[in-house]
Amino acid sequence: MSAAPERDKVTVSDLSDLIAGANENLGVEFKAWMDTTDPEHRAKLARHIAALANHGGGYLVFGIDDKTRRPLGATDLPPSSFGQDAISAIVKRYLEPRLQVLLQGAEFEGVTYPVVVVPSHGARPVVAIADGPQGANGRPVGISQGTVYVRAAGPESVPIRSSDDWNTLLERCLSHRADLLGSILRQSIGGRSQPDSRVLELLVAAVTETAADFTAQTRSLTERTDAKYHAQILQAGENYSAMGYALVDADGDPISIESPRTLNDRVSVAMHQYAYYGWGSFLPLSVPERAPQVRMSTLGGRETTYLEGMRVENTGLISSAFDYWRIYECGIAVSVESLRDNWSREGQPSPPKHLTPLWILVAIHSLLAHARLMGQELPGVAQVIVRMDWRGLSDRMLMWDNFRVVASTPYRDDRFARTIPLQWAELRDDYFGALRRVALPFMNLFATQGWFQPESWLTPDAVQNEFKRLEMRSMRLFDD
Repeated sequence: MSAAPERDKVTVSDLSDLIAGANENLGVEFKAWMDTTDPEHRAKLARHIAALANHGGGYLVFGIDDKTRRPLGATDLPPSSFGQDAISAIVKRYLEPRLQVLLQGAEFEGVTYPVVVVPSHGARPVVAIADGPQGANGRPVGISQGTVYVRAAGPESVPIRSSDDWNTLLERCLSHRADLLGSILRQSIGGRSQPDSRVLELLVAAVTETAADFTAQTRSLTERTDAKYHAQILQAGENYSAMGYALVDADGDPISIESPRTLNDRVSVAMHQYAYYGWGSFLPLSVPERAPQVRMSTLGGRETTYLEGMRVENTGLISSAFDYWRIYECGIAVSVESLRDNWSREGQPSPPKHLTPLWILVAIHSLLAHARLMGQELPGVAQVIVRMDWRGLSDRMLMWDNFRVVASTPYRDDRFARTIPLQWAELRDDYFGALRRVALPFMNLFATQGWFQPESWLTPDAVQNEFKRLEMRSMRLFDD
């Protein structure tokens, strides 16, 4: 399997990122090229998928020697052997509850290595529902019916035995059930909690601070790059969307996050299913200069720690957009990304100043998807407060692409900021309704009589059709 990667698309990860630290990372399983129609191979793959899911999610990578961690190069096996249908059929045959695994690719020296993105289990652990084929000793090979598999040092996928493994797995299951029970109780009591004003102030402060740091980083980046890119980089630092959310409990207080790194690693696996277009918000890379790191800040007059990723000043890569994110221990997450619609290919004329419905929806959906997936992992979430802060809007119009106009009247102000509270049940059970509530205030800035009416245009089909333009199946709405 080989492919020439497009310059402006990034795969799930560079293969070297997945290989780095693999001996210590139980969330990655490497397998050599294999015939996935072979019954024994299918059973063993099912065991690994089950264990990764019960670990909280992870990756299964084909084409890598599992002992030396060396890529094996291209294979003569047909691509369909490692396609979505082949792997989904294995899940359907052997595992319950059924997982919605996703197939992506990791590039290395011109070869695309298939990566099975395995999501975390939900309120129930994943269990084997069928035996593998019978071996010479009369016992099933690869997987045994009724067994719960987990990841162990090696790494390997083994039947669960220790009390610590059971405790970790069940706590994660109970967090899903506690979230549902809490929602039912709050609805039965009939109260709609209002976030404390302090939470709103913390969220605004976090978005403002993260955005200011992003701008400062772009300026620092110019010291490391060729002068011909300086204008582009500085423009990126002034033209961006800063999107943040706060997770709030029933008393109006922020939900604390004990380990943002571990939680975001799990959520990132699921983000590949819903909000991934070759890149994604809150993406945790493993290359040292861009890997997530813990830092300290003063937020709302109090010292706090946060996990940050994609620090701009640490890279010399010039791309169509720059992004930077933080996840605070006080239940706040912020992602800042330069406006992709500013970008044009070198040698081509620059398009008019504009935004597209596609990238507006990608930015908002990416934030809400992350908030929903984080909320599912943390018991007690009652509300999700969303903060948008768009900069560099002056004289921008809305266009489908660089040539076709959606709404011809440009926006006159340079900034648009809005805070929108959502009930957790709304985000969880009516995802599109939540996305519509957040997106409409911004898209209505470009409403033009006879041209573009966001109130009537913004439907689930319209959103999915825009996402299809990315040609990535993993950018999609949740099925509520």
